[in-house]
Amino acid sequence: MKDLLVRFLITMDKDAKLKQQYLKDPEGTAKAFGLSDEDVQLCAKNDVNAIKGRCEAEGADNLEISHSK
Repeated sequence: MKDLLVRFLITMDKDAKLKQQYLKDPEGTAKAFGLSDEDVQLCAKNDVNAIKGRCEAEGADNLEISHSK
């Protein structure tokens, strides 16, 4: 995976603790993972279309991102 945002989503999908941190503080968790400011904002805004496009481009189109628990 070249795309750090997609790597973050895959890691979060496999790591329940990271996901819980993200649900509590999406922006802080994304920053701590090392995402760019632009990617942090995609997460904070839960920009599903932009995130889905990035995942599809990396062949990880079965991932979901949500602020819901």
